[in-house]
Amino acid sequence: MRRPGFTIAALAAFVLLGALMFTRPFARSACTAVTGAENVGIGVANLPDNTAKFFCYRTAAGKRLRFILARDAEGKMHAVFDACSQCYRYHKGYAVAHGYLICRLCGNRYKLEHLDRGIASCVPVRLNTTDRGDRVEIKVADLVKGRSLF
Repeated sequence: MRRPGFTIAALAAFVLLGALMFTRPFARSACTAVTGAENVGIGVANLPDNTAKFFCYRTAAGKRLRFILARDAEGKMHAVFDACSQCYRYHKGYAVAHGYLICRLCGNRYKLEHLDRGIASCVPVRLNTTDRGDRVEIKVADLVKGRSLF
């Protein structure tokens, strides 16, 4: 004899598990906290080609600014805020998968080597950096300029 309560609980668990499996690739990525007074220096020697890593900087006012450093398939570094020029209002940011940056709101995908090219009005917001070989430097002033995105 079946118990209706067990069937409903099993169905609810199945739906929850399916939802977790579907949304997991788009779960907000953890960010590595960085600090600096005038500049932020980040070692990138261990960042493999065709990958990206999320970072966050906390301003003196306590606002957390998220950004992404990406190394494309040819080894060139790129930096963008974790915000799209159009979708930033929704605070969804990006996901990274298989050499692409993916807008969590509209779903637009950008190859890591083409982060400066947008689709319609959705464009990753570029962040200026200075390449020092195994290190990338970012001016704190440039990070703070992007605070309205968050």
